[in-house]
Amino acid sequence: MKKIIDSKVALIDKEGIIHVMGDANEAGSHAAYFIDYINNYYFNVDTNNLTIGSPRDRFGYILGRFGNVIYFNDLDSCMMYFPDELTEKQISVLNSLDLGNQRVVLFYNLQDFGTFVCSETIGLEDDEHMNIHEVMNEYLSHDYKFTR
Repeated sequence: MKKIIDSKVALIDKEGIIHVMGDANEAGSHAAYFIDYINNYYFNVDTNNLTIGSPRDRFGYILGRFGNVIYFNDLDSCMMYFPDELTEKQISVLNSLDLGNQRVVLFYNLQDFGTFVCSETIGLEDDEHMNIHEVMNEYLSHDYKFTR
């Protein structure tokens, strides 16, 4: 089984199942995998406005509406987007991920304003280098919502 850190992108669904797509070291676009995923699993979502050049937060917002966590791999760092609510299964998977020393930047509380998506972040500051466990500790130490 391919590890999440070896993938170009990944999605963790509400059941905690990790869907890995692509290879981390390939030159292709991250977005292409999520466009294909949306077309295959969410038939009622119009992807005509999503392109290879669409911002990552647009995919984070769209897939987050369905309760998914998404992961963009940039080899030495990654960006993760959380839905409004995490399930206990997702939290368990996230806490058990092995991403080595990969820097993690978390985007959560995503809000769509039509032309852009706003979010709150953990690990974005230039002087911060947080791994997945530090990001999860920070995220869970606050009163963020998660479902049971």
